[in-house]
Amino acid sequence: MKIAAFCMPLSTVSVWRTVLTLCAMLASGVIFERPVRATVITLDFAQNPTLPTAQGMSFYTETGRPESDFASILDNNRLRLDSFTTLTSDRMAYYYKDNVFDHTTDLEMEVRMKVTDSSPFGFGLAVFNANAASHFIINKTGYQIYQVTSGSGYDFSSGFNTFKYKGFGATNTYEFFVNGTMVASGARPGGYANSNQFYFGDGTPTGGNVRAEVQYLRYSNVNLSSGGGEVPEPISLATWSLLAGIVGLRRARKRQLG
Repeated sequence: MKIAAFCMPLSTVSVWRTVLTLCAMLASGVIFERPVRATVITLDFAQNPTLPTAQGMSFYTETGRPESDFASILDNNRLRLDSFTTLTSDRMAYYYKDNVFDHTTDLEMEVRMKVTDSSPFGFGLAVFNANAASHFIINKTGYQIYQVTSGSGYDFSSGFNTFKYKGFGATNTYEFFVNGTMVASGARPGGYANSNQFYFGDGTPTGGNVRAEVQYLRYSNVNLSSGGGEVPEPISLATWSLLAGIVGLRRARKRQLG
């Protein structure tokens, strides 16, 4: 048997070499597209009572002061962000992650929080690139869809409320919900050149400061109909046909030799 193996016809060796090469290419993802991965960020402070920087976010303030001067974890279940602190001037204090937004893909941002003090801009969630921006702000008495619309007459300071923003890549439109009720919808405004970022907190050097408590925050940039997660691309029909042909050739060769 060993001698027969070494005396195997060259064409048969070539067939098996091709099969092994294709298998290796399939295993490495060369033949078919790599899985499409959704961008999903979840900060649930009851499940993980650590500051956002310990959960993969970056922190920014133009004051040069540390994160601990602006943020803390209360009762092991919520984040407290305070850009008032002990300074009297307007300032920024926010968390961010770069290069996580594709405006052609659906978007969802959700936060459960209360704003205990604001003057007057409030706590913002935003994501943007050069083509589109999705940005909403919550203060003690209302909301603002930045550059689009606003609503007032609420009490967002005495208890926790849930805010959800949905953006639709195919139509470049949005829907905004307060405690499950849609209160605004329309077209998204344009984006900001040379930028791609998701952030939350006090992200403006104007418009006053904010003091807020956040129970959880979620961001996902994945087509809403797909349900998120990883979506593997199917192997192509041409590739399966090629493999089937090679295996068939090998079987035919074995019948001839037998």
